[in-house]
Amino acid sequence: MKPLITAGLLAGAALVAAGAQAQESLVFGMSDAEHHPLNERVITPWINAINADNPGALQIEMRYGPTLVSPQNYYDRLIDDVVQVVWGMTVFDPGRFPRALVSTLPFMVPSAEAGSAALCAMYGDGAFGDEMAEIVPLLFVEFPQASLSLNGHAATSLEAMAGLKVMTGSPATAGIIQAYGGTPLSIQLPDQYEALQRGTAEGTIMNFTAFPGFHLGEVTTDHFVFPGGGALGMVFMTRESYDGLSDDARAVLDRHRGCDSSRAAGAAVDGWEAGARAMVEGMPGHTVTDATPEQIAELQARVGPGLIAGYSARVPGGEALIAQFGAALAAAAAE
Repeated sequence: MKPLITAGLLAGAALVAAGAQAQESLVFGMSDAEHHPLNERVITPWINAINADNPGALQIEMRYGPTLVSPQNYYDRLIDDVVQVVWGMTVFDPGRFPRALVSTLPFMVPSAEAGSAALCAMYGDGAFGDEMAEIVPLLFVEFPQASLSLNGHAATSLEAMAGLKVMTGSPATAGIIQAYGGTPLSIQLPDQYEALQRGTAEGTIMNFTAFPGFHLGEVTTDHFVFPGGGALGMVFMTRESYDGLSDDARAVLDRHRGCDSSRAAGAAVDGWEAGARAMVEGMPGHTVTDATPEQIAELQARVGPGLIAGYSARVPGGEALIAQFGAALAAAAAE
């Protein structure tokens, strides 16, 4: 009898241990604060849905703020396994994601929803090649077309940039600034408030979603809305970490990482953009002017061919990739 009891206890202990090991936990590094609109509108609802899906198989623990992960080091923190899931903007690491920078080209993206769905579909078709071979994207989040915002200067056309220092994180947008007589400054979003406040820069080309979280309305006054190009953010993990998950944990992620989830994230960003623009329009001392069709046509004629040529020179097969992005956007917008 004693051996039977011992065997039973050992078997029970093994079952308890197996149960304890069944749930896997992943740390998600997010450089933005917990109550940043990106988290409140997009990331937190998505994570909550994952954590509620099969709690016994997978839980994701959020870590907010730039101490653990910053906009500059997000990829390295992931590779070093400081975190297992991360958020990052590809424009902050352009050398690593040159093909993904197709998402930043002006004129193309009709909405964040269509852009997010299109980029997800392109990934599924292998459009981004080796630059995403070692990672598994979980969510594609395209941001809307950027607008020109100046501090203390009227902005009713792109000619307003002449002689001014204007910030951007995109090579394509830098070309637009130069084409209209401005000087592009490569200053990333978290540092733009200080640059505008101190006069290091006199303007930025940025979408309105940045204004609530980074308080850019406090250091800008005039805004010219034109199709200045979007930007891609991603939630992703290393392929090694993804492959190392249990079947149940991977199944949870797979249920929440398809193009439908990316489309929903993009739709949330579109709502965020509309609300942020309305907020800026309601601020005392601010003016918001929309580009006319004639102004957009003139911009396309002035810089369009050069932007395509420049991107194609930096990215092998770039012209074909631009065409693929255009087709994917049209298909996504038609759904």
